[in-house]
Amino acid sequence: MSSLMDGMRPLSMLGSVVLLVACSSPAAPPQAQAVVPAASPSPTRVAPAAPPAVTGATQEKEASKIQQASATQEARVQGIDVSHYQPTVDWDTVKSSTAFVFVKATDSTGVVDSHFSSHWSGAKKVGLPRGAYHFFHPKHDVDQQVTNFTQHLKNDPGELPPVVDVEEFKNEYQAFTCEQLAGMMQRFSQGVEKALGRKPMIYTNHQTWRTSFCDHPYFNDHPLWLAQYTGHPSQEPKLPPGWNSWLFWQYSESGKVVGIPGAVDQSYFNGSAHDLKALSSTRMPGEGRLAADQ
Repeated sequence: MSSLMDGMRPLSMLGSVVLLVACSSPAAPPQAQAVVPAASPSPTRVAPAAPPAVTGATQEKEASKIQQASATQEARVQGIDVSHYQPTVDWDTVKSSTAFVFVKATDSTGVVDSHFSSHWSGAKKVGLPRGAYHFFHPKHDVDQQVTNFTQHLKNDPGELPPVVDVEEFKNEYQAFTCEQLAGMMQRFSQGVEKALGRKPMIYTNHQTWRTSFCDHPYFNDHPLWLAQYTGHPSQEPKLPPGWNSWLFWQYSESGKVVGIPGAVDQSYFNGSAHDLKALSSTRMPGEGRLAADQ
């Protein structure tokens, strides 16, 4: 994900054991008469052991592991997130290989992504489950950020949880303690839940969450969208302390999807297509009411 203002990509990161050995000096050996050592025998060359033979059974076992890992990835429900960095999206084509989409809606207190409206309606038109996200700025008024985000979703909140994008931006987070930042995020979460009837999902990475939010336990019941790029998607992401599972995992920022020129972020959903459908149909009290009814 990226901020509208020179957005930064998320980074993914994230004791010691002391062994005490009691030692005692051995007793000195009794005195003995000098003994002339016998001549050392000629060294004998030992041929190195031959490597174990690769049997057909071993090859079949390794091939089976690779096939199982590939099958697991293919079975996972996969989606994308888009913003003004993907100005052109052929939604009819994208739908054939994508199960869900997150769309950047807002940034700070008054910025609306220039392609939010077209992406939001385009995904809805082809029936893709959608979720909107807000890029959070700790230096800007929290309540105004809540208003900026939720006012664009009250008429159409989407099918997936609303999201707050929490990642370091131009060293903004370094001006605050983790307790202050956690308090701001708690206020933002409560404001979004009051307006939309649903706790926002937290999009973050290990580095930002640990250093800037001290792994605060208040958010452990919030859905987690974890940004962590691995060498291969078969490698499961490491969870930040406090969370028992991830709901979405952004595993790549350089994916290729037919229907979108250039690179796009890609994520997995932690469940089946049936689970995604159930999540998409979930409605909390008050969610989806018209703005005029507020």
